[in-house]
Amino acid sequence: MIDSLLFDDVLMFRLLCLIAFFTFNANAIVLEDYLPDDFRYQTAIPTPKAVTGVEVGERHYRHDQIVQYMSVLAASSPRAKLVEYGRTNEGRRLVLLFISSEENIKNLEQLPNDDSILKVWNGFSVHGNETSGANASVIYAYHLIAGYSDELNQLLNETLIIIDPVINPDGYDRFITDVNSMRGMIDNPDSNDASHHEQTPNGRTNHYWFDLNRDWLLLTQTESQHRIQQFQKWQPHVLDDHHEMGSDKTFFFQPGVPQRTNPLIPQKNIELTNKLAQFHSKTLDEKQALYYSREDYDDFYPGKGSTYPDLHGSIGILFEQASARGGNLQTSEGKRLLWQGIDNQFRTAVSTLQGAYALKSELINYKKQFYNNALKQADKENFKGYILSADNVYNAEKLSNFLSSHNIQYSKLKVDVSADNKDFPAEKSIFIPVQQPQYTLIQALFSEQKKFTDNTFYDVSAWNLVMAWGLNSAKLKTTPETEDANWKKPHNSYRKNALAYAFNWDEGNSAGALNYLQQKKVTTKALAKEFTIKSNGHTVIFKPGAIIIPTNDIKEDELLTLLSNLAEFFKVSAFAITSGLNSNGVDLGSPSFTTLKSPKALLVIGEGVNSYQAGSIWHLFDAEIGLALTKVDTGRFAKIDLDEYSHLIMPSGNYKMLDEKSIEKMNQWVKQGGTIISLQKSSLWVEKNIQKT
Repeated sequence: MIDSLLFDDVLMFRLLCLIAFFTFNANAIVLEDYLPDDFRYQTAIPTPKAVTGVEVGERHYRHDQIVQYMSVLAASSPRAKLVEYGRTNEGRRLVLLFISSEENIKNLEQLPNDDSILKVWNGFSVHGNETSGANASVIYAYHLIAGYSDELNQLLNETLIIIDPVINPDGYDRFITDVNSMRGMIDNPDSNDASHHEQTPNGRTNHYWFDLNRDWLLLTQTESQHRIQQFQKWQPHVLDDHHEMGSDKTFFFQPGVPQRTNPLIPQKNIELTNKLAQFHSKTLDEKQALYYSREDYDDFYPGKGSTYPDLHGSIGILFEQASARGGNLQTSEGKRLLWQGIDNQFRTAVSTLQGAYALKSELINYKKQFYNNALKQADKENFKGYILSADNVYNAEKLSNFLSSHNIQYSKLKVDVSADNKDFPAEKSIFIPVQQPQYTLIQALFSEQKKFTDNTFYDVSAWNLVMAWGLNSAKLKTTPETEDANWKKPHNSYRKNALAYAFNWDEGNSAGALNYLQQKKVTTKALAKEFTIKSNGHTVIFKPGAIIIPTNDIKEDELLTLLSNLAEFFKVSAFAITSGLNSNGVDLGSPSFTTLKSPKALLVIGEGVNSYQAGSIWHLFDAEIGLALTKVDTGRFAKIDLDEYSHLIMPSGNYKMLDEKSIEKMNQWVKQGGTIISLQKSSLWVEKNIQKT
């Protein structure tokens, strides 16, 4: 009886293995399934599987596998060159793969100024958890490099293809790690399966949880800063942007909702977008794939990857593919398979290239005309340009770097200017002439549009430079006297008889400067009442919040280094105080001065917390101030000893994960002097749960 049962178990095990084998292979796909039937490929060019060991679409490629394959392609063919243009915060490579004829690749650095060459930029997976695009970039690159035909050779002679295979490597790998680690030998299409879900914060965003598809204009993140240099250098005629959307949808390509098009986008751009759409529809019709356009998505916010190019005489194209999440997902509209999404993304990358090449003359002429028209429109303005003043030299320098990144011409004021009852000091003010090629982008930056044809927006409607940066601004009817922007750093002079040094809180990166001093164990005090000194014959007023640095416990060489670094890295002017007696205000030894302690802050993250806001706080402290925050997930909050921390930062969120014990602990901590900083919705939670002291 026992032997019989054992025999039956063995049979059952073998049967299950056989079923699993056929189930696993039911969705198996090979490279040829993606490629056009009427195309020939060079056998000398390695296939993706030959390099990675995994077929495209079998599972999500890791970022390093994609870059590795692109490197092998570039090394295998004179048609291609791989360029690393930066690194992410986590050290991953940001690369562009350039594909063209052998002659063009040899002379690649001459092509930015060659108006006869069509430039097509294909961008994939700016949102890291939208992976079909990045995986499709592998097939697309193979198709163009390994493929050979007279038609393709002619296209490559006249076209430069720029492939950005993974725009957001850190977020991409965060998602890939989550879903690949949860996939087994047999795919589970159940939407509840862990392979279709990711941790919080998810892979959509970058290392600091910023949405890189909203950062083309703002340039807050290192990926965006590196990429915009490449965009401005190459000035593509067409840029496509491959995304994913909800799993119960089909496939979207532009044009979007007609009424929600940015008014700065010319009609010719819309016409060319519609012409390119014919090529996308043709390739998807051939596959019998469902798709839609002119719904859901708009083309308005200047900081999106498919709109920013439109303000540069390029044609930006948005693609949205229904997501398969882990790779095999059952939805109300049927199954969504990773390889099917990859196929759609590959096909529309090819159709973008085919359409652009067919419209080559129109696209090249349109870009030239776009900038010519910009200059003509600027001529019609009744003012010469904008004058802007930052609150300090540190921010003025940041502003000038921002404008330079967008290729906007500007200059620094040579003399002080007054306009619109405002003063614009030369040392921290700039002038932006409207008479320049980037006039259209300048209009977008200064837009104050409040009325729209359609008040429904997929995205934000505008981003105003003056309001965002807190600048003084005015329009000038005459061109002021200007000079090249050479921002002078403060000169912090050492005084042997100085009792202390002081700087105002609105000086440069004062928060970063204070943190730097505290990390160096330098005693710092905060001013509670106004304080006045004489410096080089001038009266300097220190307002409440100013920082005082007593010198009695600092060695001379250390003080020299501190003063130099405050000027060099933080653009802070520190003034020497040579007398403790003050004729106007409190004296230097006043008990109103508060000795400052270095904060130890805890930032709540995780489920129920707005990850975008949490990320922006983390980035502010980490990248701008240089202060490490302790990030704690809501699921671990109950285990944390709050007595170790001075501040608790609560980004917007519902905080349902915090139990009564945690709330009681927070109340006790606040009574003992702890400080809660709450933002937006979290303030409502604090109001309800934390007792006022």
